[in-house]
Amino acid sequence: MVAQLDLDLSHAQKERLLQLNGLDEQRLQALLHSKVVQLQRKIWHEKHLKEKQFQEGDWALLYDSRYKDFKGKLRTRLLGLYTIERCNDNGSVLIQTIDEESIPMLVNGHRLKIYRKPLSKQEFIENLSKTVLVVEQVFASTPPTL
Repeated sequence: MVAQLDLDLSHAQKERLLQLNGLDEQRLQALLHSKVVQLQRKIWHEKHLKEKQFQEGDWALLYDSRYKDFKGKLRTRLLGLYTIERCNDNGSVLIQTIDEESIPMLVNGHRLKIYRKPLSKQEFIENLSKTVLVVEQVFASTPPTL
């Protein structure tokens, strides 16, 4: 039957090998292209990263990730204020609350935002205690409504 169709098997085998080699070259070109694109993306993202520098004694706000899926303009997602006690090499930060009940926590540095102190710690606590006293007086003077 091969003699009737006048086909040369060695020629068909050569054509098939050329096709397979062409497929290998296309696959290698696709791999090289994907690595180049991946490297370009990495360079772009690293260029736009902002390095956070935490130092001991700084104040920080903690991002509350419980609300990350809820949309809302007026909902605050930051908790705080916390004092930075220690910064580790792996990016974790030991923070401590600034009130009387100081509770230390170890958190990821990505969840923190530096809070620029407008006041000293003592001034802040004094202002906060004054505000609490005023609020307590307002609530104590208003009669309960039913």
